[in-house]
Amino acid sequence: MADKSRQSSGSSTKTSQGVTVATGTGTTESAELLCGCPEPGPETIEVEQVLGMDMAQRVLEFDMVVPDPKPSIEQIIDVYVKDLEITKVDVIPNKVIIRGDLAVKVMYVADLPNQPVHAFERDKIRWTRDIEIYGAAPNMKATADAVVEYVNYDFDESKPRQLYITIVLKVWTRVVTTTEMDVYALTPVDQVGEAEFTTASASQNLTSGPSSASQYAEANVIVSGPGITPIAGTSLEVSGTATVTGNKVNVRSGPGTNFPVVVQVNKGEVVTLKDQAFGWNKVVLSDGNTVGWIAGWLLSSSTSKAKG
Repeated sequence: MADKSRQSSGSSTKTSQGVTVATGTGTTESAELLCGCPEPGPETIEVEQVLGMDMAQRVLEFDMVVPDPKPSIEQIIDVYVKDLEITKVDVIPNKVIIRGDLAVKVMYVADLPNQPVHAFERDKIRWTRDIEIYGAAPNMKATADAVVEYVNYDFDESKPRQLYITIVLKVWTRVVTTTEMDVYALTPVDQVGEAEFTTASASQNLTSGPSSASQYAEANVIVSGPGITPIAGTSLEVSGTATVTGNKVNVRSGPGTNFPVVVQVNKGEVVTLKDQAFGWNKVVLSDGNTVGWIAGWLLSSSTSKAKG
């Protein structure tokens, strides 16, 4: 009978320490009989796959006027972008629309006899950028990220209460699709390394946590005191090197665990930083040829901003 074929032959003995030892041969069902473990079966999981990812620039140009009763400008010290946030991400056919806002702070020497340093800000400067992703549809999940790439200003001494600001943003987006897959339990994991994960979710509003841009801005909010290094008029692209802090760290083809693994690197590997998005860094490995993305939390960096 079919049921008899499920039975296994074997025996069990009890040692002096009271441990029962099972011996013999049999089928998968015999393992269930001996250890009480159910036979592994399929489990349905949802898997996210990247439909597309792209980047585009957004140029903002506008005037800023010194508010009353602050004094007029004699000389600009610097212009800073801070509080860059993404407020909304919408998916429409073949396109993603990203909306956000930012704040600008101007430090200047006042046109007064003792030349005191003053500052003023403009908050909630809104911006929008659309990026084409072929195949995108309104029911799909999308995330976005933005960084400040360039800041500059024009100041005309004949207009001492006004300056013209130019800001270039680098805006990223990625669209993912969700599919269901049946998976089976495999052998236990025998290698454990540092975790690599992503927390991006559907139409994620990045204002709930600091984006890479706002993290950079926070480091430049306090600008008082001697030795200020102006950033206006310079490129703010990521550069420098970083050291891998984990073992068997995945280098992926894009910024997220949805992307395939290109290669693995070990702790101590020094990489060259080229870009950043979604908390990941685009890097060139020490061979000078391999390019990929590594999770930022698995790197110890000495980043700098490239001078333009």
